[in-house]
Amino acid sequence: MSTKLKLPILDIQEAKTKLKKGDEIIYLGWVCASKIMGLNKALRKYKVICCGAVGAYPKIEENIQDLIKVNNLEILLFYMQGGIDYSKLNKLYKKLLQAIGKTIESSNDNVDKQLVEMFEKGKDFVCEENRKELADYIENNRTK
Repeated sequence: MSTKLKLPILDIQEAKTKLKKGDEIIYLGWVCASKIMGLNKALRKYKVICCGAVGAYPKIEENIQDLIKVNNLEILLFYMQGGIDYSKLNKLYKKLLQAIGKTIESSNDNVDKQLVEMFEKGKDFVCEENRKELADYIENNRTK
């Protein structure tokens, strides 16, 4: 997305050295227990135009509204389902997420099998379609 939109993507360490307080940014963060990780720090330091959040759960209105409420958002939110990559997680997170999967599976008769599989084994839902809404927003609202 960075190349297509001709925008730099900076991790938090790069941002600290290349951006100054009050600079406009589009914040992208991962979701853990309905919190968009790092967002509060970014909101205190930068002018966050909008937020992209990547999480494991499907993109449904209920999940999006929960993120808005839990994170006390007053900016535009773009949610993108990402998935779980167990090779990048420590043992504690791995056990925790697998336990969540078992809880989901046992708590609902109409459970989404892909969701359960993702929590048990990991799964990747990243695709161009998931990023399209945010990319279109950026493209259509770019200062010319």
